[in-house]
Amino acid sequence: MAQTTKIYANTLAKYNEGKLLSEEKLRRLADADFVGAVKMLCDYGYGGGRLGENSFDVDRLISEETVGLINFISEDCFDPHTTAVLLARFYYNNAKARYKFKVGGQESVGALYDMDSDFTSGIPNGTYADCPEPMAKALSQLDAAALTGKVSAMAIDEALTRAMYADMSAHAKKAGRAVKRYVAAKIDFVNLTSALRLLRMEAGSDRLKEIFIEGGGILCDDLTAAYEAGLIGFADKLRDTQYYDILKRVSEKGFDALPLFETDAAYAETTFFDGDLENMLSSAPLLHYYASALNEYKTVKIILTCLKNNVRGEINRRVRWS
Repeated sequence: MAQTTKIYANTLAKYNEGKLLSEEKLRRLADADFVGAVKMLCDYGYGGGRLGENSFDVDRLISEETVGLINFISEDCFDPHTTAVLLARFYYNNAKARYKFKVGGQESVGALYDMDSDFTSGIPNGTYADCPEPMAKALSQLDAAALTGKVSAMAIDEALTRAMYADMSAHAKKAGRAVKRYVAAKIDFVNLTSALRLLRMEAGSDRLKEIFIEGGGILCDDLTAAYEAGLIGFADKLRDTQYYDILKRVSEKGFDALPLFETDAAYAETTFFDGDLENMLSSAPLLHYYASALNEYKTVKIILTCLKNNVRGEINRRVRWS
């Protein structure tokens, strides 16, 4: 890999990050009504700065912005393994949507991300040859399960999510320390969120063990011990992890704080590389921009959805303000 290539990509990432919305602008969105918020977003450049017939479709608006990020990573990322890690969530999203269409027959194009060289396009026809090995294996296992009965949407999501993180972990090992750290933390957050959701449902710990994803920094036994300690003791059992502070909020405030935990988790992804952001020979600047952009899209979607459904009070339960 040429160092100048990494410098160029990181320079573009820093430039793009400078165009992300500040907290002040996000607060203005939250204070507006729905129509005013959409017009404000157009002034900020969302949707190309134009109000068209689809401008009030929240999912479409956010999807179009996300495609811009996908194109940046596809075209300007400096390493194929880092590219594979960062694009995995989008390819696997498409794989889930296409497989659900394959077994259910319901059109799901609206759930797809528009991506170049999308190797998931053959899934509805049962063609998996172009898919990465973890994806192809999961799809074949789902096919086998479908022979004995109906495959649920939950089963599809779980199988392909597990495959996605296996795929990401394999590429991360070849992409360097920063990417490995990022993927491990992503897996930890998935496992922590699953544990808290199951705890709220009062499910048994066997279910947690069943859906636990390997590859993070938190071991299954340690997470199970936290789970069995209940909500009040959950954070204390994980005191020695980097997630203690945000877990403590849930332990103290109860399950009403769970939406904010998930928002905290998305925000935390943007802070992992703060000490290395000026190192243009590292992966940190690009990873930071990627995580920050996704966090912005998540925040904008929450705000628009709450305003559209007249539940403004939910915004502060779900958006992290500094």
